[in-house]
Amino acid sequence: MPAPAHAPPRIRTDSTNSFAHHTMRVRVPAILDRALEHNPDYPDAVRLRIGQLQEALRSDHLLPALDETAPYASDWLAGLAERRGQSWLGTDWFFAENYLYRQLVEAADFWRARRDPFAPIKREEYASSAHRNALDAAAHISGGLEQSLELLLAAAVFGNRIDLSFAASLERGTSSEHDDLLLDDRPLAVQLLTHAAGPVHVMVDNAGTELSVDLVLVSRILEWLDAPVTLHVKAHPTFVSDATTADLEWFLDAAVDGSAPLWRTASEAARHCREQLARALEQGRLQILPHPFWNGHRSLWELPSDLERQLTSARLVILKGDAHYRRAVGDALWPPDTSFAEVTSYFPAPVLALRTLKSDAIVGVSASRAGELDQSDPRWRVNGRRAVASLGGSMRPNAAR
Repeated sequence: MPAPAHAPPRIRTDSTNSFAHHTMRVRVPAILDRALEHNPDYPDAVRLRIGQLQEALRSDHLLPALDETAPYASDWLAGLAERRGQSWLGTDWFFAENYLYRQLVEAADFWRARRDPFAPIKREEYASSAHRNALDAAAHISGGLEQSLELLLAAAVFGNRIDLSFAASLERGTSSEHDDLLLDDRPLAVQLLTHAAGPVHVMVDNAGTELSVDLVLVSRILEWLDAPVTLHVKAHPTFVSDATTADLEWFLDAAVDGSAPLWRTASEAARHCREQLARALEQGRLQILPHPFWNGHRSLWELPSDLERQLTSARLVILKGDAHYRRAVGDALWPPDTSFAEVTSYFPAPVLALRTLKSDAIVGVSASRAGELDQSDPRWRVNGRRAVASLGGSMRPNAAR
């Protein structure tokens, strides 16, 4: 797919962007500390390698090499060659942040042990009363079809605040003020869901509360619209709480030791959603598709051909979360009044981004509104309060039923 015309350069981790620089120098080493704290039984060799990764970040070492025989290594090797001589705090942020988590799974021996370094943190979130309340509230949304879908999409937007790697957003919870949703294309998205043909694809973001609310939406799409759904997940743990296949399977299997207590205390409406999802998974109407592209450093217009073929026939593709949004706009600082539809016109299907703002990249906000926010809340782009539901991509005229 062609890159958007006049795309700005990516945000970098050096002093040109204070938030990206702070993330890589301060926030990410703290995340590695949490991984060590929650895995006290890690072997000494693993703990040593993770500690060395922390020190490399703080000391701004050159980007480390990757074993060419490691799983899914080829695209990373090409990216590293393009960035030869660059350091953690002297490269493009989207590459650095994603590569950091790739380096973490290497350090934690993930490919052999298949042990998620963030699993204990995720399980704590699932056991919380906030998770149970959000799941039950979403499961009890009812009313007319279109109104219910709009409400579920709103719940999915603000569920994105529950990001276990981002304390400022997490503290705000799922409640919102009336002006928190800066862009609202939910009505148009609902029209596509209810009047277009084809499957629905969801690029999943965080396990825990966000994923649970998203899965209520998915269960209703399966039940009310009889549309097949594919859930796209990460091929390995990343960004602390990003969902993997193992997270979904754990959540949907009410018999496993960890998730059984969760479903014993859930409402009947929530249990009905889980049963609907489990049944659809058995029937093939629901699919879980991990892919290394979602862990990688490429922009969305560099989508590999196998994914592009699947997505072209979609009635709607839902991109959840900040990282997917950054991928869609090239993690760049566009003029804020550039439309999301214009930037994502390369995409082969309608695409709806549901995201709370946790980084500087944003499009579709008028210059006057952006100026007002700059004055009233200088950190509005990164503090997780505001959100967007932005529709773009290809609006095919033959999509109607």
